[in-house]
Amino acid sequence: MALSEKDKKGVILIASVVGALLVVVAIKLAIGTPLKPGLDGCVGKVTANTVIVLDHSETLTEQTRNEIAARALTHVREKSQTNERVTVFYVSDLSKKSLVPAFSRCKQKEEGNRAYEDTRGLEKAFKRGFIEPLQAALKTAPVNGKESPVAQALVDISLTQYLRGERNSLLIFSDMLEHTPKFSLYTCVDSKRAVALFRESRKGTQERPQFKHTSVSLNMIPRLDVSKQTLKCRDQVWEWFFGDNEGAGARSNIDYLPGT
Repeated sequence: MALSEKDKKGVILIASVVGALLVVVAIKLAIGTPLKPGLDGCVGKVTANTVIVLDHSETLTEQTRNEIAARALTHVREKSQTNERVTVFYVSDLSKKSLVPAFSRCKQKEEGNRAYEDTRGLEKAFKRGFIEPLQAALKTAPVNGKESPVAQALVDISLTQYLRGERNSLLIFSDMLEHTPKFSLYTCVDSKRAVALFRESRKGTQERPQFKHTSVSLNMIPRLDVSKQTLKCRDQVWEWFFGDNEGAGARSNIDYLPGT
């Protein structure tokens, strides 16, 4: 019996729906069952890390703080990949004995395929679960402290899981004027002697970081109340400090921040 035009349209419609469902099922089978993220938003093994170190030992101008947040967010948005762990540390008086992350989560997926994913849900989860907490951590205002144990904090962080991936980025925002009872760069005039004194202060523990596959970006907070001789000496000390970096992607660069 021949089908009517109405029946033919019905058959075509049913066939189209069934075909679409089969395509969705095929896609899901090809993708497999996705792993669920942990409490830190990380899925499975984390192979890449971004660590942001903020020097909170002294107050900063508003323009300096704004630029720090802008640079850090730009790096995370443009250079960090999905499921890369992003961690923020503060350096202050407390970090000598309590160096814990102010923020540490894996970058969530921001975009998806509209054919089989809830793209709006992904965008909302990315914003609320990752970007907004990260922004809050970056905008926390520093306060004046008695010490600035930047070097100790960097050595300690280099020994943790946060910088031991197959690819790592380290962003430091500081004036890099190390100042503790054991060692200070405030009166640095001879870099060789300063390095020797620093190594003596680190006796019995690791002297400087041993980085692997790490890109180091040093963002200098300007200090106009320090002599040129001290600043030159400081720069030479840190050149030695960051001198042990091997592997793919290992490099370092210095950039300056606005403000005084």
